[in-house]
Amino acid sequence: MACRAWAAFVSVCVCMLAAAQVQVPSAPDQVPYEKTVRAYRSGPVAETVQIHVKDDQGRERRSDVLIKLDAGATGEGPLRARIELGDLAFSLDGSRLLATHRLEKNRYAEFTLAAGPVLQALESVMPALVLPQLVLADPANARIDSLGLPLNAGAVRWEPGVVDRPTGKMLYTGNAGDAKLRMLVDRTTGRLASLQVVSASGPIRNLDLTVRSVNPGPVETWQVEVEGRKRVDGLIDLMAESDQVRVGERFPSSMTLLTTARRPWKELRDDLASVFIFVQPDVSELEHPDGAVKDAAVVRLQRETRVANQLVRRLEAGSGGKWAARCVVILPTSALKPEITSVLLSLLNPKDSAVLDRPDNAPILAVAQSFDYDTILGGGLGGAVVIDRGRIVRAIITLDDADAAEQKIREALGSLN
Repeated sequence: MACRAWAAFVSVCVCMLAAAQVQVPSAPDQVPYEKTVRAYRSGPVAETVQIHVKDDQGRERRSDVLIKLDAGATGEGPLRARIELGDLAFSLDGSRLLATHRLEKNRYAEFTLAAGPVLQALESVMPALVLPQLVLADPANARIDSLGLPLNAGAVRWEPGVVDRPTGKMLYTGNAGDAKLRMLVDRTTGRLASLQVVSASGPIRNLDLTVRSVNPGPVETWQVEVEGRKRVDGLIDLMAESDQVRVGERFPSSMTLLTTARRPWKELRDDLASVFIFVQPDVSELEHPDGAVKDAAVVRLQRETRVANQLVRRLEAGSGGKWAARCVVILPTSALKPEITSVLLSLLNPKDSAVLDRPDNAPILAVAQSFDYDTILGGGLGGAVVIDRGRIVRAIITLDDADAAEQKIREALGSLN
């Protein structure tokens, strides 16, 4: 994501004067960095955050986020914020959250957040965020020791700060179970400079945040523009309905793909070709109160996804580390429920569906109302899309039977070498 880089201008004297009014939790085991809390609650601040994540398979992801925060003149809220994340832009004013997408100029989404810590309220409506600044700036957070980080061990036990001689910044180290944390803070402003988390277990093994202060600009300009746009119900509805997948063109970034946990899906490796096997099964009766009707719906769903399931497993088994294959299940918005997605997971990944296991090849969910899938499905139940490492669509293949479709897909993959 390309974030706007603005010249930094912060008046330290004004920040220190405002900080004196800010009420900060004082328990030493919770907050060993009170100056940092005051810095984020003492007037408008803005930062770019480079996020680098490595999972338990050694796969890495990087992203850039722009975040602007203002806890009010007294540091007691209501919190105002702007977040730019990929193609999405969000603005928060108290409990009102607005969102727009860079590629869709005619729509916006609006939400009313629940009372309480902002980071928790945001989790229900937008992609998961790893932004400690949201915790530090939010007056509604009574406990900020874990900084909103995804730590299974819970609270962080922080050590008193010391001067880090190589950088001249304040260094805070902490522990949460087998996770080790290392946070650098600017000694003059109290603002974050970097944060690293290293864990010996869990899905995330390394998390590295590098922070740079930028000019926040006038708070009045933070709100995303919604004038002349049509309001929609959710982020998945922000995308244009007219987009299509076309051979020779880049795979559309406007297609909303979700994990079975209804989180935004991201490819784990950008250097591989991809095969997406799209299916649009009938899931309308999976929640029927009559057990016999529901059982029949599961049997029908299994039949409708059989070819896609076979293809994904064959292609993954013979990939040789050159491509990744995933099944993409097209669902209406009303079907994005755990009761339905769990059935899909068990059918398409039967050996990986144990509660405590992390599926190796979990299906992806696509939202039916937010995209035009006709060119992929070809009037049938399924279609395959082959994408090269540059994210260019190289083939669209309508599913007939598994053998014929597999041959065509492998021919398309072979032409990429």
